[in-house]
Amino acid sequence: MQGDDFVEHRRVSIALTAAGALAAAGGLLVFFVFAPGMASNCREAFPDLAFLFWPGLISVWIIAAVYLAAMVFYFRIVHRIGKDRSFCTENAREMRFIACCMGTAGLLWLLVLLLPHLIWHIRFGPAWLWFIMASLASFAVAILAWGLGFLLRRAVSFKEENDLTI
Repeated sequence: MQGDDFVEHRRVSIALTAAGALAAAGGLLVFFVFAPGMASNCREAFPDLAFLFWPGLISVWIIAAVYLAAMVFYFRIVHRIGKDRSFCTENAREMRFIACCMGTAGLLWLLVLLLPHLIWHIRFGPAWLWFIMASLASFAVAILAWGLGFLLRRAVSFKEENDLTI
């Protein structure tokens, strides 16, 4: 029975690792292929805003770094799941870190959208929807991670109480 549980944890860990790798590959594509291409197109289409090319690209790469930090915590949790340590304090704490990273990313998307508008009175047209969607998606994942972290903390305390009574 114990061996079957380990195999199941391992299987779940492999599936979660594959999903995380797919998300990371998509992120690399978006942040380091699509975003620079879009920034180049915008620089050519709007030469008067060419001065925003590098600040905009660097801002997007900072957001990518925040997402990368969240992915590191995610893969650490997945590694522990594979070792049958799903309900541990470290996982609960790292879910909270993921929530903070994703909330920070959501705020950064809003700043990238609002600062050029407030400082230079630049209007993005329909492109603002992409920034809002990225921000809302980041906030949604932050809330989910925060909720899962809360549930994990509760599960860890129940597990510790059970371990003490047995």
